[in-house]
Amino acid sequence: MPHYNVLLVDDHPMIIAGFEQALDIINDHNKKMKFRKDSALDCTNAAKYISDSENKYDLICLDLSLPGSKDGKYNSGEDLATLARKHQPTAKLLICTMLENNYKVLNVMRRIGPDGFLVKSDTNPDILISAIENLLKGKTFQSATVHQMLKKTLEFSHNIDEDNLKILYFLSQGILTKNLPEHMGLSLSAIEKRKKQMKQFFDISNRNDKILLEKAKEKGFL
Repeated sequence: MPHYNVLLVDDHPMIIAGFEQALDIINDHNKKMKFRKDSALDCTNAAKYISDSENKYDLICLDLSLPGSKDGKYNSGEDLATLARKHQPTAKLLICTMLENNYKVLNVMRRIGPDGFLVKSDTNPDILISAIENLLKGKTFQSATVHQMLKKTLEFSHNIDEDNLKILYFLSQGILTKNLPEHMGLSLSAIEKRKKQMKQFFDISNRNDKILLEKAKEKGFL
């Protein structure tokens, strides 16, 4: 009889309850599957569970936006994912977050490489069950929104590199071009050159950055 150890990490108890319900439904459908569940609402307690050598998790479900740990070592689900890769190397990682920014989703996929990725806006019991079952079978899973976001971004990624994506992202956050060098390892002239190239790529004649951001969003970069 397979037994699975699962860690659920989210600062919203309702989300944890949703995962617990999904696990119970899976158990009801297959009495041979048993789950032991731990849960944490913040980085402090989650890090303790992940670092404890007595815990061997098969599945870790993580939100990305979480209250940081009291010692300041862990400030997000990404930090916990890195910790999990070290202390729980065989555990499947499932990200479930409010994140709906194409650039951020692509970056999370590149940095963490989660086995599963969901956005909360399109999760329901059926999706949670499907995600959990796929991961425990050694497969990967992406919700429809994540799949579409990645598809849109990757379709154009051969023309827009990582630095260009950062420029678009920082501009979308209201950071002025003249201040971008403070956030990137590029000079102002290099940033201006890249903006010009992107406007040519998007066929934009207007110098207004607002038009650039609108086109980037339309094409799936934001």
